[in-house]
Amino acid sequence: MKYMHKILSYAAAAVMLFMLSCAKEGHYTLESTPPLDFRSYYNGLTVTFANAVPGTTAISWDFGDNSSMVTGDSVEHTYTTIGNYVITMKGTLNGQSYTFHTVLRVDKASLVKMDDGTFDDWKNVTYPDFQLRGKGVIDTGKIDYDANNVYFFLQYITPDANANLDNGIIDIFLDVDNSASTGLTLKGLGCDYLLEGNVPNWFDPYVFSGASQSDWNFAWLSLPGFYQLGHTETSGDTVRMEFSISREKLKITQDVFQFALNLMNSDWSGIGDLADADLNEKIVVRMDKQ
Repeated sequence: MKYMHKILSYAAAAVMLFMLSCAKEGHYTLESTPPLDFRSYYNGLTVTFANAVPGTTAISWDFGDNSSMVTGDSVEHTYTTIGNYVITMKGTLNGQSYTFHTVLRVDKASLVKMDDGTFDDWKNVTYPDFQLRGKGVIDTGKIDYDANNVYFFLQYITPDANANLDNGIIDIFLDVDNSASTGLTLKGLGCDYLLEGNVPNWFDPYVFSGASQSDWNFAWLSLPGFYQLGHTETSGDTVRMEFSISREKLKITQDVFQFALNLMNSDWSGIGDLADADLNEKIVVRMDKQ
């Protein structure tokens, strides 16, 4: 469970939900920002809200789902469905009362873990649109998500008889805003970010910086902790790996995002592509699962 960035706003709830798709994209204020803040920790639809400003008293919480208001420094609430919720935190600091509003994105729990040393949990990912295929040396793949991360499973065949995790370089082109009008135009995507590297050893994030959508220009970003490597295996000429990327750090905030994944040799020569069930290299991920 990880802390998710929050959007501050004093606008009415309807205005915020119209302008913002979830808790991690942008911010705007109509008045001075109140000195209140909190951390949110996720276990599927159950969220823990914890006051983050020492000295705050008389704290109350409205979870934005028509449930009863709750008081306390740290509270837990379980939602009945995924979605965007307007959270209202009230508290007193240095003798003054404040009200703090934020839009929070709640999603399902992930069906996989990165620290269990196995791929067995990927058997639980049975959504048809999360079952991926491959072109070239890529054999198969899967994808899953929760409020914090997007999770990838990848299986591919190496050109050599003995598989070596050090030889493959992955490019992931992310269209995080689900818009073809921003980012590099590639494979029907508007690529806002490029993630590139040999995942077991190095993986670098880049943001699109081209003057036009046809200008291949990406600028390196400093994003510590933007990905996590899970279990890896090599058997004969086959490589299997799992890893996750941070939704917060890469601004994957929409209900839908798109990506393309290419696999290359160490000399950047292309050897495979991940694809959907129809062998399209543009993969559309609809994050509407319960």
